[in-house]
Amino acid sequence: MKIENILAELKSEMIKWEYPVQDPIGKSFLNSILNRKPDSSTTPMLENLADELCVLFSNQPDYITFLEYMDGFEYDGLTLFSLSIPEPLVKNLFVMNDFYRDNDDFIDPDLAERLVIGENSISLFTYDTKSNLFEIRDNASTESIYGSFENFNDFLSEILETVK
Repeated sequence: MKIENILAELKSEMIKWEYPVQDPIGKSFLNSILNRKPDSSTTPMLENLADELCVLFSNQPDYITFLEYMDGFEYDGLTLFSLSIPEPLVKNLFVMNDFYRDNDDFIDPDLAERLVIGENSISLFTYDTKSNLFEIRDNASTESIYGSFENFNDFLSEILETVK
């Protein structure tokens, strides 16, 4: 199924069950990531996240299609993080990755090397910029991978199966 069809079906189900549907990401926000220039006033961690997002956008155009349709979602325990909406309205990709990469308790090496893009009650959803793979990882034991996907379309289809 094409990404547009998957997203239309998801949005329809969210409306039917009265889940909030996020607006699409703003073009200016998307362009600020796509056409970014290094900024010495931001933290190295934020610079790395922005670099990884550029790789994700370049390698996975369906992810951009998703963001142009809705900037993240929370549906029946399944979450894909927003890029532009500040917490606590929806979990934010920058805030969540900052937590996984820079906290005082524990930095998980499996997550520090990947972009965490979402979660459900038992899994974390990551994108590995080196292998160009979306992964479903165990939330408690992140080295355990439940599934790897070469494209966003297959990944999104798989995770949405868990809420049908």
